Amino acid sequence: MGTSHLGTKLGVAFGLLVAILIGVGLLGLSRMDRISADLEATLGKRQGKLELAREALRFSTRNSRITMEIFLVDDARLIEPLLNTRAENTQKISELVVKLANQCESEKEEQLLGAVQDMRAPYVDSYLHALNLLVEKKNPDAARAIMVRETTPALFKYHDAWSNFVQFQMEQMADAGKQSRAQYERTRALALSLLVLAVIVATAIAIFVTSRIVREMKTRVRAEHAVKELNAALEQRVLERTQALACAQEQLRSSLEHQQEYTNEIEGVNELVELLQSCLTLAEAYRQVARVLPRYFPAGALLMLNPSRNLLDSVAAWGTGSSKQGPFSPDSCWALRRGRAHLVEPDDFSQPCGHVDQATAASHLCVPMMAQGESLGVLYVQAPDPSAGGSHLLARKQKFATNLAEQVSLALANLMLRETLKYQSVRDPLTGLFNRRHMEESLERELLRAARSKKPVAVFMIDLDRFKQFNDSFGHEAGDMLLRELGSLFTSQIRGGDIACRYGGEEFLLILMEASLPSACQRAEMLGELVRKMQIQHRGQTLRQVTVSIGVAAFPDHGASAQQIINSADQALYRAKNSGRDRVVVADPVPAGDFASESLTAGGRG
Repeated sequence: MGTSHLGTKLGVAFGLLVAILIGVGLLGLSRMDRISADLEATLGKRQGKLELAREALRFSTRNSRITMEIFLVDDARLIEPLLNTRAENTQKISELVVKLANQCESEKEEQLLGAVQDMRAPYVDSYLHALNLLVEKKNPDAARAIMVRETTPALFKYHDAWSNFVQFQMEQMADAGKQSRAQYERTRALALSLLVLAVIVATAIAIFVTSRIVREMKTRVRAEHAVKELNAALEQRVLERTQALACAQEQLRSSLEHQQEYTNEIEGVNELVELLQSCLTLAEAYRQVARVLPRYFPAGALLMLNPSRNLLDSVAAWGTGSSKQGPFSPDSCWALRRGRAHLVEPDDFSQPCGHVDQATAASHLCVPMMAQGESLGVLYVQAPDPSAGGSHLLARKQKFATNLAEQVSLALANLMLRETLKYQSVRDPLTGLFNRRHMEESLERELLRAARSKKPVAVFMIDLDRFKQFNDSFGHEAGDMLLRELGSLFTSQIRGGDIACRYGGEEFLLILMEASLPSACQRAEMLGELVRKMQIQHRGQTLRQVTVSIGVAAFPDHGASAQQIINSADQALYRAKNSGRDRVVVADPVPAGDFASESLTAGGRG
């Protein structure tokens, strides 16, 4: 009830004050608006008259210039247009004078305009008289005399009359400005007086209201003081309870954050393992490792043992780590030596690994990657900030890196095993060339592609001459070495898109993509020459020279299917053997439908 009463008093007091100030402001603004409107009306009228007078003077000046041109023109034909222009200007001057006469507001203004008209008549008459002498009577001397004696003085008087009229208008505009300023000063003084009066009234109202309010406020302050003491005691108890609750909440939040981070890490490991299991090659798996691991470690590298297990190569790296450029010896990593994780920190005595740049290295961890009892490589990870000497890898990160290395090792081991099985399924174990089954699938595919693109494909059927005698003379071990050397030779001499395979026994088959028959023959001759030049060392002795017989067939000249092409090349090889061996024979073109329906048995030609 007291608060409502106090608000009502304050509202009435300030409402009255605002009403007084608004009234004073509106009165002053109304007065100033009337002064501004009167001044604008007066200045507008005077400005219009001044513009009309100046326009008339401009036409008069043009007439004077035309008059001078008439007296200076020698050609009488040019005078008539000038006279017409001057007549138009004179008419316009008369119209402007009439407009000014209609707008005159004072007797003096009418007198000044009448003086202009009075001065204009003698000037016009004198000018017309001079033109009559010049144009009609052809007496230029008399005309010039009239211009000098009568017209020019009359022109000066005429212009003086206009100048007096213009001067009067400007004086009237200046008087109007002075009157406006005087009225503004009077209005300003009145507004200030009213404002002072309003301030006095407002002060009296404020003092009266304030005295009443102060008495009520004192009573209220005493009551509020007692309430504040009670509130302070209550707030202290609430603060103590809030601090205890905040501490418990912070502990819970920290625990949840660590749990969430651990969950994210486990999910990341599962995602990486799933990606690695979906990879088709080790190179693709290494790219996935380099893409995923930067989420958890700012810098690091994956070092893997090569197939010979005598070198450690960096197959994946991320961040600006301090790992050196490989390859390294496996003994350079302490984790591989010890068979367990190796942690190096700036303040301990752990020996840095040889693959780490000691000048820039800080805290780092090497974890051996083991799978099925064999070492595959090392997972190297670095502290968050290598340049800060005090940074350390957390124990949780060490545990995570160890678990990660175990999972990645199993996934990579499975992928290596899959690649090995795939290699063995399409490769000949002795020569490393593709086997016969892979050759047949590849040849069918390449022939379909060649048919679509209308490009040739050549096939070499190659047989090692007198291989049985070679085996009988030097043993099967030397024969296997000879076959391996031939496989290496063929691999080195074919292009990237060509296919070399072991067809069976001592027979080989080469598929040359987009090779014409003449080009294929040249390459077959070159291969035969390279075989003849081979020098094979076995147990300290140089084995005897070997030769090969080669049968050449091409698509589409010698068949439309893989079996037909192979049969044609096989028949050409058979003829090469019967013709004395160590030569290249091209298959005979056979019309479609006449190809042999079955292939010859591989091997045994000798």
